[in-house]
Amino acid sequence: MTYLDKLPEDPESERALLSTLCAPGAEKAAAYFAPQMDAADFVDPRHRAVYAALLDVLASRQEITPFSLKAALEARKELGRIGEFSGLIELLSAEEVGKPGVLVGLLRTKRKLRELIRLGARIAQEATEETDPDRIVEAACGALAGMALAGAETGPQLVGDLTGAVLDQIEAEASGTSRFGLRTGFYRFDGLTRGFKPGELIILAARPGIGKSTLALNWLLRASALHDVALFSLEMSREELTRKLLSDLSGLDIRNITREDFPALREAKRELDERPIHIDDRAGTTIRQIRGKVERLQARHDLRMVVVDYLQLVKSPQDSHAAKQSEAVRIGEISRDLKLMAKDCKLPVVVLSQLNREVEKRANGKPQLSDLRDSGCIEQDADMVVFIHRKVSPGLSPALQDKTGELHIAKHRNGPCGTIPLRWHGEISRYEEEERETEGWVEPQPICEEEYV
Repeated sequence: MTYLDKLPEDPESERALLSTLCAPGAEKAAAYFAPQMDAADFVDPRHRAVYAALLDVLASRQEITPFSLKAALEARKELGRIGEFSGLIELLSAEEVGKPGVLVGLLRTKRKLRELIRLGARIAQEATEETDPDRIVEAACGALAGMALAGAETGPQLVGDLTGAVLDQIEAEASGTSRFGLRTGFYRFDGLTRGFKPGELIILAARPGIGKSTLALNWLLRASALHDVALFSLEMSREELTRKLLSDLSGLDIRNITREDFPALREAKRELDERPIHIDDRAGTTIRQIRGKVERLQARHDLRMVVVDYLQLVKSPQDSHAAKQSEAVRIGEISRDLKLMAKDCKLPVVVLSQLNREVEKRANGKPQLSDLRDSGCIEQDADMVVFIHRKVSPGLSPALQDKTGELHIAKHRNGPCGTIPLRWHGEISRYEEEERETEGWVEPQPICEEEYV
């Protein structure tokens, strides 16, 4: 006998729950508890049929009686499955319970255990057949993520249960004491955005070589002073990323370091050791793998921000529909999955993206939303789209390049847009805000100095 021969189940509890919810006058309890369940929560096929009939009766707003259930079963052609009307009466004759919610929780738990056992058996079977291990892992991560989300569902809420918290948030924002957003350490940028909010998808886009990875690292480093943050880099190695973080933190040009610089570099190393920055540099990562790692980090740490560098390098799982479609369709699916990850994990997710070459044909070279590469879905899914604009002259040495630039918020679902002056310090892997006038600039309401990092 294997574990598949004895799956966790409780037919008697199934029957007792149905008897309770289908009792005369139980419409209110049935309307509350039945939608929390699913047909798969019931093992006995007869119980599944009665549960489906109960949902039909509730949907039609009829009184719950043996006769209304009989009619619903006849409409589904399933009355014979339970032994006709006499079988229905016998099934509903079980003793009723005073707390049906306890049975709902019990049956849902047993269903999850059955799903885990079957998933484990499927993984073992596919591994025995020497199927592609990466595909097995991706499928398992997707199945586990789906189970976790199903367990986290809370159902619809009355607006009256939400207004108190929302009003408190509005008052805090108006008084300048809001602590909702995660600070990037860029004062004027944070003044406009009020920080990155949980559930937001932030797209940071630029042409290659402009420094979008550097700016994302600047944000991560400053946010890590208070919070756990994670970086998924599909392009640069963790060693290269660490060098950039050390350069930014120490203010030293790592490529031209002297012996006199080592004390400052060692001090930066000691400080960086204390920062909770989690780096994953696996190339060819899929969104399922990223999500699985994010959920594991959340389980172990107080994770507050995720950066993905960059969107076009994220792979689609081999078994996904989009993997066989055009690049625009593929990127669109990944963009939606990243937004869902941000929403479900309640984290701000910053995703770096390339721009198409149309921006190079424009006279001023300034990016716009239509320049987002591969898919209009990126603009649609994003809560915020931020462009870096900096003039780069081909063939000119880094030391002679124009150091001035702009950070342009082109889309902001939850606030104003604007353009913020920047200065590029490529030798120390750092962008800084610059106090200079920019056309169209409106000084944002400042955030509180005492809460600013």
